[in-house]
Amino acid sequence: MVLVEFFQQHISWTTAASTVASTSSFPTATVGSNSTSTSASSSTTTTSTAPDVYLNVPNLSVGRIELDVDQLSADINLAASVASLVTINAGISLSVEKINLTIADVEAELELIVRLGHLVDIVNRTFESLDLNPLLIDTLNDVTSLVTEVVAEVDGLLGTITQGDTTLSFVVDNLGNIVQQVTDSAGTLVSTIVGDYLTNMTYTGVSESLGSGLTEKTYTYSALNAVVDIIFNTASQVVQATVVKSTSTATATSASRTATSSTTSSASTVTTTSS
Repeated sequence: MVLVEFFQQHISWTTAASTVASTSSFPTATVGSNSTSTSASSSTTTTSTAPDVYLNVPNLSVGRIELDVDQLSADINLAASVASLVTINAGISLSVEKINLTIADVEAELELIVRLGHLVDIVNRTFESLDLNPLLIDTLNDVTSLVTEVVAEVDGLLGTITQGDTTLSFVVDNLGNIVQQVTDSAGTLVSTIVGDYLTNMTYTGVSESLGSGLTEKTYTYSALNAVVDIIFNTASQVVQATVVKSTSTATATSASRTATSSTTSSASTVTTTSS
């Protein structure tokens, strides 16, 4: 339920291409014993160098707001990427379970100026470097792929099984899923979820509080003799899963049957192309 009482307000919105100013008047909504009234204001915006985004609210008057919120989440994100050379990601994540808010008799001013010049300069310099050295893209892609594979093996590799010319890798992702990975004849990495920590792993009883509402618990995956540390938040959601002990590569058909014996019939498949 939201009850809002607005008075006359003037809002200016400026972009790098144009400036738009508008004045709007809203009738006030009487809540309880509040009386109806209006006020007027005006503003003239002049800028020598127009910003990318400009928002100006010189006078905002609120008589009364009553706000009830249940399970509100919002993500604000600004991302820019040039191949694998430069990646910029700036964002805010907000989550509110429940809130009751009452605001009465508030007057405020708001001015928001956003300039993206530095971000544009970074991207432009990146393009200039690529123009002068086009082979950088292939080199960086190869290095990125190598680093990604090494990190994945160190953090999440449960074990590998070789069947003839095919190598099956079993990893645990940061959601606690057990994922089987294999590269097909076309060079495509095929990942299939074959289980999870709840169904296929055994809790050892070892638990450690990490602070900030985080708890680390240790599990064992007997199919590949692996030990996994899983971090949970206060809502018992998986935050991170890390393999602290894993087996080396094995060559055995029976080992494959053991590793996949706990596969669920509703396994899902995700296909990604390796660079």
